[in-house]
Amino acid sequence: MAPSAKENGGSKGERRKSINIFSRGSLTSLTQINTDVSSSDSLENGEKEKKDKKKLGKRNSLFGLGPSSSPDLSQDGSMSPVKSSDRLDSPKVRPKTLHKNRPSSLFGSLGRKSLTHVEEGEGESTHNGTPESPEPEGMHLQVGQTSSRTVLYHGEIQTTSGMFRKKKEYLVLTDTHLLRFKSQARASEAFSSIPMPYGRNSTTRHPSTTSIGSLQEVQSNNSHTSAEHENQIPLRQIVTVYRLEDGRPFFTTEVVYLDEDSYGVGSIQLMLHDPKDADLWHSSIRGAAQKARLLMTEPFPEKIIRYLVQAVDSVEDYDSDHFQIFRVVRRTTTKAGRSADELQKMGSSVFYLIVGINKVHLVPLPDFSIPSARISNTKIGRSSWGIVSLVDLRVTYDDDRFELAFRQPVRAAEVLELAASASPDVAFALLRAWRYLKPLWDDHNFNYSGPRRIVDTCEIGLTVDEDELDCFDRTLAAYCLAYNTSPGNVQYAVDWEAEDAPEFWLWPPKFTKKYTLAELLAVMRSLRCNEQFRSISFRDIDLHALHSTVDGNGIEHAACATRGGISIEKYFGLNPKDKSLLYQEVQALALKSGKLRRMDFTNCLPRRRPRDNFDFDGREVDKDPGCEIVAALLPLCQAQLTNVNWIILNGIELGETDLDSLVPAMQKSQAKLRAIECSHCGLNDRGIMQLITHLDRQNATLEYINFSDNPGRINLEQFQASMSRFTKLRKLNLSRTTWTTGDQPLVLPEILMTWRLQELVLDGVAINVKTLESISTYLASPMSDDLYILNLDQCSLNGDDVALLMHSMVRVPGEVRSLELHVSANRFEKGVNEIVKAIRANHAPTHLFLRMIEFAKEDHFRELLQALRTNTTIRCLDVSKASLPYDAGEDTCEAMRLVFEDNKTLEDLDISGEQAHLEVTRFGIGLNSALQGLKKNKTLKTLRIMYQNLGLEGANTLSSVLEADTGLTHIYCEHNDINLQGFTTLVNALAKNYKIVLLPFLQDDQTTSMKRMNANMRETRRSASSSKNDHHLKTSVRRTLTTFGVGHSKPEKPELTPQDVDEVVRLLNERWQQQMNRLAQFLERNMNIAAGTPGFGVDGESILSEETMRPTTALSDQGILEQVLSNTTPKVELNNPVESHFHPQTQAMNIGSDAAYAKENGRMASVAESDDEQERPATAKTRNEKDKVFDLRETEGGMFSMDS
Repeated sequence: MAPSAKENGGSKGERRKSINIFSRGSLTSLTQINTDVSSSDSLENGEKEKKDKKKLGKRNSLFGLGPSSSPDLSQDGSMSPVKSSDRLDSPKVRPKTLHKNRPSSLFGSLGRKSLTHVEEGEGESTHNGTPESPEPEGMHLQVGQTSSRTVLYHGEIQTTSGMFRKKKEYLVLTDTHLLRFKSQARASEAFSSIPMPYGRNSTTRHPSTTSIGSLQEVQSNNSHTSAEHENQIPLRQIVTVYRLEDGRPFFTTEVVYLDEDSYGVGSIQLMLHDPKDADLWHSSIRGAAQKARLLMTEPFPEKIIRYLVQAVDSVEDYDSDHFQIFRVVRRTTTKAGRSADELQKMGSSVFYLIVGINKVHLVPLPDFSIPSARISNTKIGRSSWGIVSLVDLRVTYDDDRFELAFRQPVRAAEVLELAASASPDVAFALLRAWRYLKPLWDDHNFNYSGPRRIVDTCEIGLTVDEDELDCFDRTLAAYCLAYNTSPGNVQYAVDWEAEDAPEFWLWPPKFTKKYTLAELLAVMRSLRCNEQFRSISFRDIDLHALHSTVDGNGIEHAACATRGGISIEKYFGLNPKDKSLLYQEVQALALKSGKLRRMDFTNCLPRRRPRDNFDFDGREVDKDPGCEIVAALLPLCQAQLTNVNWIILNGIELGETDLDSLVPAMQKSQAKLRAIECSHCGLNDRGIMQLITHLDRQNATLEYINFSDNPGRINLEQFQASMSRFTKLRKLNLSRTTWTTGDQPLVLPEILMTWRLQELVLDGVAINVKTLESISTYLASPMSDDLYILNLDQCSLNGDDVALLMHSMVRVPGEVRSLELHVSANRFEKGVNEIVKAIRANHAPTHLFLRMIEFAKEDHFRELLQALRTNTTIRCLDVSKASLPYDAGEDTCEAMRLVFEDNKTLEDLDISGEQAHLEVTRFGIGLNSALQGLKKNKTLKTLRIMYQNLGLEGANTLSSVLEADTGLTHIYCEHNDINLQGFTTLVNALAKNYKIVLLPFLQDDQTTSMKRMNANMRETRRSASSSKNDHHLKTSVRRTLTTFGVGHSKPEKPELTPQDVDEVVRLLNERWQQQMNRLAQFLERNMNIAAGTPGFGVDGESILSEETMRPTTALSDQGILEQVLSNTTPKVELNNPVESHFHPQTQAMNIGSDAAYAKENGRMASVAESDDEQERPATAKTRNEKDKVFDLRETEGGMFSMDS
């Protein structure tokens, strides 16, 4: 009966067995594997049982070829076909009969116990439980009998190559094991199907022995297995079989195996000179190992699974549905004549490859020196790569070798040369995980070399998420993690009401000032091939990290073909491979997204400055690279390779390089551009006129022209000629542009009548009489019915001009014209009465903006208010920053109160003031009384009343309005010098108001209140500091007068210490934060009520806690200060010790009276005391214990000196 090798290396005194240079631990002693990691109890119990088992007797031969008592062997020496495989690969009960034979080798009796020695009583215990390291009994072959295993291949192989020594072994491959024998004779003893070598007497059989020099151990540090087991390798433990390309003059195949029960790692090299024999051995072992692996029911031990789960979960990449494990070998450069020390490092090159949800992990073998129950607590050194950063995947058809390459942006690729018996499964798992993370991509951006069937089948059964937004989030998170950035720093929104909706809008980062290069690439590559968004906006996002940055380490992310696979380099002459990252990513977005129509790059390159430099001969010296956005998009539009036809370049300075790409695309009508917005692009006279003259080729599709805020001068005649060709223009923005002089209108009336404009923006442009007439004529025509925005701010208009426009827009008396009329910052000193008449006659649009109007007389503003009282057309009115000669009088405030009470049309009103360095505009204190009219208003929804210095009185008025529960839903009242008391009053009033959904937290007012209180306390400290100059003189005079009975000094107010100042700040912040929390709860409640959320209604106060609903006492600044002083730390003043030298007699006379004074006022005066070394003043410690309470109100000058 063969012995079993203990898993933990046997007893302490057992002698170490002889070892083989290519041997390993006992690889046949594998128990049944359970991949269920639901509980560790079974594992702990198994360890405990193993410790209780006794060591069994050793086998008769070092190769386990002694006689066997297995009941499964038939008479002819073959094993039962039913039980043979089980007996080989799983532990079975030992028979009770054990044969004591002589040691099978010279070293069998040299240990503490003989190899075949079994203590009495141990024979009975061997069959009652599973040994620690059970061995397959099928390996115990009788001499002269034939194994039940089928011999697949056998032959003599060279396994060691060196300068002085070459070793040959006889290998036998069966359907379950790879067996190593010293000679063919030894193999013939075990397998009858193997013939005896020529000239050898087959009847004489000697026990098989192995020399010490021929056995070397290559295993982990804790493997304590006997050398006899090194010669039998279970096929299911083989990690890989691959060819070594080491440059030696023979063909080498390396077999690496891993025993996860005895923790042995080993390898054997098969060296043959005949390539056919090498291929046959390689394919035979590889095929048999793959078949054995497929037959495994539990591929990994439970403790290994726990170890790997913790390794992946520690980097937050574990998901039970996306967790696959593979045993791999990390191949290294193989040198001829590798030493034994190098071989011993083989254990460090065997890893577990884990395909997680976002990353691929290489986890080394665990440290098995600790108990297996705590193996998952070991410190793990792992390497991880993002799945989406895969750039190369190579799988060999006829070998276990495969390669993976991952690449970070602007870095060289990291190549992993691996080998695994399951290399096709690894490739399949990677491709499937890649497709799961990038479900919207229509092509692979990595190189693949391997069987086509892997690619064709990787998507079979893969669940498809119908929500494309979830797919985008999944891809974005994968890219961020692959590039070692935090997905939580990326913020974006989706606008479902945009013109080309839905619109993806990238917001500024959450935790940093700007996005890094890796974060920008993660966002852009996640957006690629997205078919949900029709618009993408990078407005106000700094893209300088990508500008002029060339990644010369790889071109895998350069989009070189259309969605249909047409090469843009071959057929259209576009080569993005050597371009910058900004060029590549912008072009890929436009090329790979079929539904994308609009791209917004407003202010994306704020530091961009064109730098075209020329020498004296006019030759270009330093060519400007351009903004790179124009060069990436416009050629695609010109070649009709993208559906993007609305490009916003506002805020990006354009140079000659950009114009070289813009002009050719505009000249091609097939570009079908809808808009090229070039506001604030630094265009000079030549640049702006080039764009205007070449835009006429897009007359059939152009919808928006925006040349605002450019310094270039526009030629009026050429502009009129170009504008005459457009037929589908919807928006025109020429704000703050300069024009050549002339009395002609900007747009001729006959041309304007052909447009169905929606927006006309001419802010900052001097409107002459003919232009005004043209606009008024257009307003009176039906062609302007679609116009909803007319901006004429700062156009030098007077009241008569505005009144003309207001009368022109109303074609039928009583008709309400839905239009936004912006006429702010114009000179209304003349003709303001005409505006009042138009408003009184209801000839006003629904939205009227009269901001920054300077009224020469208060009567004009009052007349405007009186006209608004009866107006029934204006729904939104903005009269903010209105300037009056002085504060509004009583009559004006009364007129405003009547507007609040009587107007039934206004829904949005802005009466905010302005507080600038040179000018302050506000209505004055009378506004508080005017706000009382809001109590009767049920139609006004939004009130903006900022910068009006409402103060506490205004806050009380607003709180009374809130308690009345009017129709108001939004109140903007920041910057009104409202302190904590006023803010608390507003929040208390909101408790019973169920309609307000927006009320600011007044953080700016909090800051102002803190500054004011700090100034007051600083002034108090300054006053206290100035009074210290004559403090000692006053003290002496007071004590002298007290001695003569003149009287006592009056109690003085307490003074602030630095601790008091800190306490005031802390208390104020705490109270303000409490009110902000209450306000947030009230607003959330009201928003849920407005949205109709179930469970929220106005008929119950149980929605919020009683403590939240209870009104809070509103403390004023003085109240907070008094509360702090009432709990302040006692202070005692120290007398000046020098005073005793100048007034010793007076001080002695005052001791008695000062003591009486101190007793009466609750404090002890300081008395100078003397000791042997120096004079020191007495402190509070000289008092009795019962007199430790101090009255700070009677303390004079007890203030610490502080810098103001």
